[in-house]
Amino acid sequence: MIAFLPAPSLRMVLFDPEGRQVGEIRDMKMWKFRWFLPYFLDRLFPRRLGIYDHNDNLEASILIDKKGVDISFAKDSCKETIINKKDGSKLVYENGCDRYSISRTFFHTDFQVLDEKSNRIARLRKGWMPLEWGQQFRDPNTPVLSFDEDLTSKEKLRIYAIFATLFLYRNH
Repeated sequence: MIAFLPAPSLRMVLFDPEGRQVGEIRDMKMWKFRWFLPYFLDRLFPRRLGIYDHNDNLEASILIDKKGVDISFAKDSCKETIINKKDGSKLVYENGCDRYSISRTFFHTDFQVLDEKSNRIARLRKGWMPLEWGQQFRDPNTPVLSFDEDLTSKEKLRIYAIFATLFLYRNH
């Protein structure tokens, strides 16, 4: 489950189905004056986000620019670049030999991340929360993010980075 907290930039909190916080994606440097800036001026500032685990340990840092996303993994000091492109009605994210695509939906209620073989490896849906989760999450439109069971932790971090670019300036 994903919840968006009020902030001048992205503040995305990740929960498991029992309601426990498992991570967070947030700005690494939060300046208070950014609350008063309109989005078109705020885009001039560097956008460096961090992916944190449930203990607030940095898993990866993300630097977002117009061409793509630079990811620095904290555990192995490895760096990657994901380049974003548009291919018709799809958004394509390429990282060397890895390629991820997301079909655009009209109401932004169902995002499916497909690999280079068109297999769904992740899905983010709004409005499809199971009823038994209603005890922990009051809003039935809380986004539900699900991953393929075979994904590695690095691939999950890449997908988190992709969703961070999609939701960076969305109304949250």
